[in-house]
Amino acid sequence: MSNFSSRAEAHGSRRKSWVIALSGLLMLALGAYAARVQLERAAIAIEIYRAHAFTPPSLAPSESRLHWHFSNAQFYWDFSAIRVAREKRLKLLNPELKPLVKEIARRQAAGEGMQYSMHIYREIRWRLNFTPDVEATRARIEDLRRSLTQPELQKQAAEQQPSDGSWGMGLDVWYLKLYYSVEDGLSSKGDPPQYPLAFLDRINSPEKLTAQLDSDLHNDFTRTGVFNREETDETFSAMARLLYGHKQSGYAFDPGLDNALREFVARWQNPETGFWGQWLIDRQGRIWKMDDMAMTFHVISDLNGDVDHKDLIAKRLLQLDQANFPAGIRFNGHYENHLNMDVVKIFRMTWPVLDESTRQQARAEISRMLDWCLTQSLQPDGSFKVSELDDTTGDAYGYGVSFLNEAGYFRHQDRFWTDQDFPGSQAIRERIEAKLKSAGLNDPDMRDAYDQLQAVK
Repeated sequence: MSNFSSRAEAHGSRRKSWVIALSGLLMLALGAYAARVQLERAAIAIEIYRAHAFTPPSLAPSESRLHWHFSNAQFYWDFSAIRVAREKRLKLLNPELKPLVKEIARRQAAGEGMQYSMHIYREIRWRLNFTPDVEATRARIEDLRRSLTQPELQKQAAEQQPSDGSWGMGLDVWYLKLYYSVEDGLSSKGDPPQYPLAFLDRINSPEKLTAQLDSDLHNDFTRTGVFNREETDETFSAMARLLYGHKQSGYAFDPGLDNALREFVARWQNPETGFWGQWLIDRQGRIWKMDDMAMTFHVISDLNGDVDHKDLIAKRLLQLDQANFPAGIRFNGHYENHLNMDVVKIFRMTWPVLDESTRQQARAEISRMLDWCLTQSLQPDGSFKVSELDDTTGDAYGYGVSFLNEAGYFRHQDRFWTDQDFPGSQAIRERIEAKLKSAGLNDPDMRDAYDQLQAVK
């Protein structure tokens, strides 16, 4: 009996030891996971700091330098949470979303019009990248899945909507309705819309427009978890194109909108760098001004180059050569035609005021971008590779052709940056054009790409 008892006690002791050991390992694993998240955020915070994309607030009169440095470090730590949260959402929802996007791209390549689905997808992309509401994003993914079985709505979404005059069927967010009505709906040739543009009433006074833009610009991200840069960028760009003749609307704009927009732009520009970008509000209520290449492109492009500090803008652009979007010219460390087009147009519009040293740097940058486009993005059959940023067939064609066109690849007179000849450019133009025609031109971005190629014959 005593031997049995001894064996039982020994077994119980070993079992207890295993429980303690497993519990310890579990605690270590949980601690390591928690540390991994913290280390990831620390690495991102350091990366953001080293990119030097933000102009920090000035030292307050009664503030110690130590407190100022601590508050600044806290801002970078807090901002790192935006990217970590985005990556978590992508990991969670991309398995549902990516197959649907792939199907849209397949149908676009086959010549089907997919405007309704594309509207829904663009809203999903905004929600996924910039907002914390996972359930709202998931609901829209279900709408996207359903849209693939609704061919009748694809055609209707390409038409003006009588309810509010927008071209935003499938979109639930006002600024997206505004942007895509200007981008895909309104004509640059003076054709009047069929229905009144009632959706513009929301901003049709200097006070309303300024309030809308300021609300988007001042981004209290620690409270909301939302990064507003797309609202700021697209709302400004759409309004500038409407007010300065890029698109014809027939809408009776308040005559004070021009001055209101100009005053906003002047106040918005960072005088230290020449750039424009989102203004982030930290925990102390201080404003951090972000330099954003893509926003800067929209401002200088939509205002036809009529901006201040153009020499600073080009030099700052070159400083951000290795920085990632939205601050810099790369996307996850590599080129994208979408961003390359923006960069080349900024250089084109600033070229007359640049010194020779800056021009030489710009020439080298454009040359690298062109080589990347022709060897890695453009495919042998005349299509462009769908990528991380240009992730639909329409986007891939639209931005690929726009970049080559902006860089003057097809016409010598457009090569503001070089006297170099590109002997194979016409053969490549014909190959892209033929591929577009074979796929059909039902997508607005594919039609735009085809029209650009026709214009440079």
